[in-house]
Amino acid sequence: MITTKSTSQFITITEDNKTFSTLQKGFNLRWPPSSGTGAKRIYVCKTPEEVLDAANEALSQAFRITARSGAHCYEGFVSNRLNNENLAIVDLGELKGFSHDTAGNIQPLYKHDSNSPTHYKYAVFTGSQNWDGYVAMYKQSGKTLPGGSCYSVGIGGHISGGGYGLLSRLQGLTVDWVTGVDILIPDPANSSKTLVPVHVSPNSNLKIHRELFKACCGAGGGNFGIIIRYYFNDLPEAPQKAYWTTLSWEWSDFDKTSFRKFLRGYHDWFAKNDSDATSNVLSKANGGLFTLLKLNHIDSNPKIVLAIQYTGRDGMVGDHERDAPFNSFLSAINSSAPGHGKLYDGFVLPNIAPRPHSMAGSAITKASPGLLMDWLYITQMINTSGNNQRGKYKSAYQVENFTDEECDALYNNLSIPSKDGTFNQSLVQIDSYGGKINSSGQGDTAVPQRKSLLKSQYQTYWTDPAQDNVQLTWINKIYEDVYASQPNKRPGVEGRYEGCYINYPDVDMLLVNGAPSDSWLELYYGNSGLVEELISLKNHVDPNNLFRHQMSIPLARDNKRQ
Repeated sequence: MITTKSTSQFITITEDNKTFSTLQKGFNLRWPPSSGTGAKRIYVCKTPEEVLDAANEALSQAFRITARSGAHCYEGFVSNRLNNENLAIVDLGELKGFSHDTAGNIQPLYKHDSNSPTHYKYAVFTGSQNWDGYVAMYKQSGKTLPGGSCYSVGIGGHISGGGYGLLSRLQGLTVDWVTGVDILIPDPANSSKTLVPVHVSPNSNLKIHRELFKACCGAGGGNFGIIIRYYFNDLPEAPQKAYWTTLSWEWSDFDKTSFRKFLRGYHDWFAKNDSDATSNVLSKANGGLFTLLKLNHIDSNPKIVLAIQYTGRDGMVGDHERDAPFNSFLSAINSSAPGHGKLYDGFVLPNIAPRPHSMAGSAITKASPGLLMDWLYITQMINTSGNNQRGKYKSAYQVENFTDEECDALYNNLSIPSKDGTFNQSLVQIDSYGGKINSSGQGDTAVPQRKSLLKSQYQTYWTDPAQDNVQLTWINKIYEDVYASQPNKRPGVEGRYEGCYINYPDVDMLLVNGAPSDSWLELYYGNSGLVEELISLKNHVDPNNLFRHQMSIPLARDNKRQ
């Protein structure tokens, strides 16, 4: 049934309500694996007061609570019970809204401990979804965030894990712009039963609040509390115009030798033109170029597809100087491939209908008016999340270029068809990285990966639960094959790689050679001492481990690193 409290109008959805089974689930339909393993209660909240009241009611009734904004968690951290415990989801998806005040008079919701007045120009509630935020920011202020392209991803989870998107090489990560956070944390006087609100920032007087602010900017969700609102002193200008193109090459045009050349040429351009890597004149403008290389399994698509968005530093394109980085990249990638890439009139995600284009099938060698669009319309066009279905993901930050073995592992696992088209939604997406992300440095964020030039996401999707083992076996095999020479057959933390992305969590990283190991912490948080900092913070803010899931920050190391 649905009930409400007289003092707060949050909605309580229990197991006998017709919407309950649907609302238990998120984007990834693997979770919960069955109705008996999911949440027992869901609180739908529309205001910060409702979130606090709902969370405290759940705690008073001995529920473990998890927070949800867009429901895009790749693993079962939000919806799965641990050890058959009671679980309640506090759903912030209706806590929406972007605020803008030109005079910078937006006040935080909660009391802060800074001696200096705290006020901001921009604020966004964490239940807002990416597309909601982009539209509101654009209309109200002409600003944007360099966040992701999936429209329904919740800002709360996206920003808390670092957040990046097609403007990140130009503008940095989303967390590089955050200057304040409202968050509900365990009450120091009663940390297992009650949450209290606090406002934290880099200017907080208390060291623990400065550390909590940093953790909210990249350490991932579900670790320390429920984030209510993010604040910004400034935001980057939204581009006005951009080029958008999707190039394609037939898998049949590649052999192992040409595939090696192609991948190395892709990495090489970013290595030569990254704003931190060279004094090349193009480095001053190339950050506006972002690419998504779709190495589709041949079952999924007989083509390799490369999506490219480019805008100049001033958010415009259309003259020789502004277009130089785009043309340079097109020249380099076409020289690395077995022939010029042709404009692909399909789309860049599985199961999305083709987008007709008058230049479809044409070789694309330079900027042209036919590729020009309003930036906001490009963002709208590609703001797809795909279908709700079953999925598994893995990730890697990449610093150095591909080895022969890595190229061959990708080629062998992607270019050979299965007997029955089993992997018709499987791919490895290799995005460009670096630029402003790296030149910004870590700063007051918990994102240590600031040297990488590429970022890979291994993906496979399916609908039939009977396919679970086949799909999981495939993605494990390609991942281990690619990183066979790395420690424990996963991306290293230093040198050629910088580990993995916490917003693409992967519970397989909890095991090494079949045994539990806490070395996964370094994979996601690096070797710079951030792991120890986060564990210490956990002990101060949440000593009873109220906020926990399979890959949450632990209270202590288990001394099983490998």
